[in-house]
Amino acid sequence: MSAIAWRRQLSVGQPAIDDDHKHLIAYLNELDAALAAPQFQPVRVAKILVKLLEYTKEHFAREEHMMQVVRYPKFEEHAKRHRDAVRAVSELSHDFSLEPTHENAAKLYKFTADWLVRHIIMEDTQLTPYVRGVWT
Repeated sequence: MSAIAWRRQLSVGQPAIDDDHKHLIAYLNELDAALAAPQFQPVRVAKILVKLLEYTKEHFAREEHMMQVVRYPKFEEHAKRHRDAVRAVSELSHDFSLEPTHENAAKLYKFTADWLVRHIIMEDTQLTPYVRGVWT
């Protein structure tokens, strides 16, 4: 695994959303570092997962509120993708809580990192013309 670097194509052009995405990437990079550590520490991973999941829910709520304010035409579809991601991450987190292995933590990291980067590039960037300059 490797750390995720912020890059221009991840920018939505709206500072609050971009800052949220940077925070999510930072949590994923913390998780990556925990997985790469010489000794696997399930408690360290669990603490990062809790922060990641909580922040993800907060971010989705902010992003969805912004989409409603600007009357984003694909709001329902986008919000469903958020709900599906939270459900999948919650299930993987539950698996990790039952069996706190490196393998289960790595599955969670891989799913979340892949989903987040793909979602930002493919979905969130479609918000740009609607949300640019809405909030700073």
